[in-house]
Amino acid sequence: MLSLNPSYYGSVFVTPKTIVEKYIKMASFCALKSLLWILNNQGGNFSVEEIAKAIGSSVADTNEAIEYWVNEGILIKNGESAAAPSPTVSDSHLKSKEAENKLEKEENKKAEKAPAPEIKLVRPTYEQVVKRIAEDENIAGLLNQAQIMFGKSLGYNNQSAIIQMYDDYGLGIDVILTLIQYCISTGKNATTYMLSMAKKFYDKNIDTLEKANKFVDDSNKVIVIYNEFCQFTGFSAPKPTPSQTDYFMSWNDMGFSVEMMVLAYNETLDRKGKISFSYTNKILENWHDSGYKTPEDVENAKEAYKKQKQGTSERSYDINKAVEQATNGELVYKKKKRDVK
Repeated sequence: MLSLNPSYYGSVFVTPKTIVEKYIKMASFCALKSLLWILNNQGGNFSVEEIAKAIGSSVADTNEAIEYWVNEGILIKNGESAAAPSPTVSDSHLKSKEAENKLEKEENKKAEKAPAPEIKLVRPTYEQVVKRIAEDENIAGLLNQAQIMFGKSLGYNNQSAIIQMYDDYGLGIDVILTLIQYCISTGKNATTYMLSMAKKFYDKNIDTLEKANKFVDDSNKVIVIYNEFCQFTGFSAPKPTPSQTDYFMSWNDMGFSVEMMVLAYNETLDRKGKISFSYTNKILENWHDSGYKTPEDVENAKEAYKKQKQGTSERSYDINKAVEQATNGELVYKKKKRDVK
């Protein structure tokens, strides 16, 4: 049994118990260090670069770690409140959704599969790992194939993580091997990251080889889209965060071109004065609901609203008002300077 040296109780800071209980296994090493540093410096005004330097991690990894805590609801960005809904593009627009669109969304929500139950992982002991290998030839073969992919002998951490994917998340052998290959190809083969990917597969119901291959293909496509997006916006992060990757996948699935993504991003900067992918997502969702697929569609809708406005003195809550507000000013496809705080 270990206990803290009493002499160190002179200077302490609060760490929520739930963070230790829930995230000590799931969060990455960088994420835990980032959070501890922030908790120790509550009230300060500091940048991601300063945090990265203080904890000895890269800016990209630190930014991804902080984004992880924001997505989990543990950290709150300045100016935002806890449990606040995602920012909306136009209150009047959201209030005036066409009845059939609203009904369709409600029906789609009812038809969606209920979210997967939360799994509380308990890492198997070394003795349990040895026992599982001996009693299940599938696990023995899975670990042997994974060892070939890694090009080295697997230690306890990797073995236990792979067994957790198989036993706790219920992923098939071919799905697990596809996941491992993807992690190796992206240079992120730490056990914590692989387990986070296994959780994502579980949450997204990626339980077949076909679905796993589609996820990998979509992820690779996102990198191409993201690089092109950065060229036009000046966004300089070397890689998207997990939440940003999900946004790009969603926008691509909605059929939006990079040009439309950039247009919505620029509108976000014009209206918010800072980067907000959740806000950009709202703009694109509204455009998708309205059937706008090109900048010309948005421009035409704006012009139609202007003509309608000239013909009536009554205030309109038509869909076109949202278009005007979301595309206020001339539509220009150009780079925007970032205002990251």
